[in-house]
Amino acid sequence: MTLEFYQIVILISIGALVGISISFIGQTGLGIVLPIVLLFTGDVFLAIAINLLNDLLTSATVSIGYLKKKEFKLRSDIFMIIIIGIITTFFGVYILMITPLGSIYGWFIPIFIMFLGIVFLKRGFPTYESVKKMIKNLASKTMKKDKDEEELADIDKKIEDQLVSESNSIEGFISRGSRLYYTLAIGFGLFIGVNSGLFGASSGLVFVLALVIIYGYPLKKGVGTALILSMIVSFCTFVFYQIFGLTIKGELFINLELSFYLAIGSITTGIIASTYIQKISAKTMGRAVGLVIFILGCLSLTFYFIT
Repeated sequence: MTLEFYQIVILISIGALVGISISFIGQTGLGIVLPIVLLFTGDVFLAIAINLLNDLLTSATVSIGYLKKKEFKLRSDIFMIIIIGIITTFFGVYILMITPLGSIYGWFIPIFIMFLGIVFLKRGFPTYESVKKMIKNLASKTMKKDKDEEELADIDKKIEDQLVSESNSIEGFISRGSRLYYTLAIGFGLFIGVNSGLFGASSGLVFVLALVIIYGYPLKKGVGTALILSMIVSFCTFVFYQIFGLTIKGELFINLELSFYLAIGSITTGIIASTYIQKISAKTMGRAVGLVIFILGCLSLTFYFIT
């Protein structure tokens, strides 16, 4: 397809919002890219594949700052989640290709995106502080069984110390090798796989929660490591879409022109936002992006039924 000038401007602008979005705790640009590609092409599989590729490129750009500061740590035990996630993703993409689920997504995805826009309008982007609260709440609920108030207070203190730690030694509050450890790792891995395979999301925020809660990562190291892990999942999922697209649908789900202009905006703002992320108001920026997401979701849904 040959793009008009106004479409190029829209793609670069939308890409710019993705760069900002991913800079906040590594979340996906799904809600912004999917509806605009759906509007331009009407192909939900192509929209998901392009979003995955754009998430991959933007995450790589944003992660540079974390890599320079050595705010990441790859360990062998975290690859259990990656392996489970990739296997689940494989089957998720396969199911999407061979069932009527793909056609249902034409209207389901825009509705989901509208809901996502409302959430951002209400809360803004997740920040370090809001993710801290989320982690504390999840950890407290996880550890609540068989714990008295004194033990829970001690766990809260351990979590607080862990989140702000600058140490290279990583030790979580969940015993490694315990039943809870494996249950949470399998649960997060399955969620990441479904999220990536069926929705085309890079699951950066989910990785952050898993790394901090299960493995005991400090928050900054968790974000830096999550960006690397989400790049691996995005790459694998993108490849699965191409493999099944070619073998089942008889086509590759890739459009270099759309991807190129999205990448210009995403990479540019990804570099800027990751450098000055603490100076940006997450609530204001999140609400602005939330409004854009909601409008795009409405337009995609409208055009889906018109066409």
